[in-house]
Amino acid sequence: MPEFPPTDPLYPFFSIFSFFSFLLPLIPLTWHLQAWNSGACFFMIWASLFGLISFVDSIVWAGKVLDVAPVWCDIAVHIYQAGCFAIPLSSLCIIRRLYLVASSKLVLTRLERRRAIIIDTVLCLVLPLVLLTLQYISQGRRYDIYEEIGCRWHMYNTLPGLLLGNVPIITTGLISAIYAVFCIKALWRLLRKQNDNFTSTNASSRSFTSDRYIPIVTLAALEMTCTTPLATFALIINIKIGLQPWISWEYVHSSFDFIYAIPSVIWKSNNVTRISLETERWITASFGIIIFLFLGTTKEARKHYLRAFQRLGRLAGRRSTTGTPASDEGHDIPDYSMTETAYSLPTVANIHGESEMYPQKNVVGDDSWPAFDITARNYV
Repeated sequence: MPEFPPTDPLYPFFSIFSFFSFLLPLIPLTWHLQAWNSGACFFMIWASLFGLISFVDSIVWAGKVLDVAPVWCDIAVHIYQAGCFAIPLSSLCIIRRLYLVASSKLVLTRLERRRAIIIDTVLCLVLPLVLLTLQYISQGRRYDIYEEIGCRWHMYNTLPGLLLGNVPIITTGLISAIYAVFCIKALWRLLRKQNDNFTSTNASSRSFTSDRYIPIVTLAALEMTCTTPLATFALIINIKIGLQPWISWEYVHSSFDFIYAIPSVIWKSNNVTRISLETERWITASFGIIIFLFLGTTKEARKHYLRAFQRLGRLAGRRSTTGTPASDEGHDIPDYSMTETAYSLPTVANIHGESEMYPQKNVVGDDSWPAFDITARNYV
């Protein structure tokens, strides 16, 4: 079958957008790893994987509907499906940590930080993999290929499939919304307490200022208004497509190795399919850019960038004046990714303004963007 020019009017804009969504979350990842901000780190890793998959798929299947990369598709659809569970769970971990820090219910000792990492790892990595394994119950085929979109998980649209695919995300969103309400209330009480304790003469010493308060409140509000509604929308789409009866295990998996390829002219002719696919791919491809805007452009992040550029400038100056090879000066060059102080998330660091109780290097908070998920997939 010959290849045709891409039919997507936004090509290659979406590919460029996805590439930046893959690359940008990796920039603030290093210092958040050192700060033990595990929830934010998991969010950034999963968001970056979403961006990578969207970038590759949009390039490989631009104007093409052939099964040209079966190994990639087998890997990508499993990562993609696990990420649909992991992103909301990562957001839940972030909101929960913000609430515990803002409400003074968590003194982040080394033991507490290790416990938090274990909990976040179970929720953001182990649980998504378990849910991914259960998805095989309703996985009718290895994957489907949509022109311009790429490989996508195929779900046999039965009641067990909806319960295993959509309900966990909706439940996660509801729990996150509860924590978000508590977080906003705790932050509001903290802000009022600070305003009562500090006078205008020493207002400059306040650590909990609007540049810290507004991002947290925005995050919590968006978590309440986006995760559960979008997951419910995906559930409605799946129901509207039509539920199939569960006949038997053999019947559901009878054509498991058959790869269904759908040209863009076909899936775009169905409004439900078109809206679902386009909404899903743009939302999932946006996670990386959103998390970077939230964590990679803050005051603390700009300090990291400034230090990095200063060191690069000093390094370039030494090279130009001495002519010493880089290998000779390697021992004098600080490793930016490993030597920076492990600061906490910018919207939570020093949130209580008490250096004795919460030393900056021990405060660990999480900040992120709310999770979105569109999981309607059995379109044709």
